[in-house]
Amino acid sequence: MSSEDTDAGDSAKGEFTRFFERYHGDVYRYAVRRLGADRADDVAAETFGVAWRRYDRLPKDQPLPWLYGVARNVIRDRLRVERRRGEVLSAEAAAGVPGGADTVRQVEERDTALRALDRLSATDRELVMLLAWEGLDLAEAARVLGCTRATARVRLHRARRRIERFLDSSPPPERDAPPARPVPPGTAHVRVPMEEK
Repeated sequence: MSSEDTDAGDSAKGEFTRFFERYHGDVYRYAVRRLGADRADDVAAETFGVAWRRYDRLPKDQPLPWLYGVARNVIRDRLRVERRRGEVLSAEAAAGVPGGADTVRQVEERDTALRALDRLSATDRELVMLLAWEGLDLAEAARVLGCTRATARVRLHRARRRIERFLDSSPPPERDAPPARPVPPGTAHVRVPMEEK
């Protein structure tokens, strides 16, 4: 092996290392939102393993949609294997929700959003998540899903309508009643709730 071959190999490794450092966090967060933190490292590692093997063929101008597409396939393969084995996902991972402390309002909003997303087909749900959570534009999301931009636009329109119908049909979360006025000492009264019209 000549020194030129070694230099070229070191250069490729350095270039891939910079590529990895630039995009690893994005791929990791993508996996966390779909499988939970306990399995996100494995998905990210497998995704970058594919990227390493195909580095000379991946789109260098916009690699993130390509990486998300690979990660999506890795996740689908893992879920398929787990279903065959009969493994059960934790409720948190099945919902695609990472752990963490939230306020009551955040929990309610997230629960409503996840229930609305759950009403969508897997492809439509992935499209909405790519746009909302991953920050891709429609063309990039279409590339991840392997469809045309026009198809993605139609899917997005239909998904939005389904989500709107779900949100319109969902009862609003109960709000706490306003605090009662202080009762002066020695005053007896009965509080009668009034119907709102």
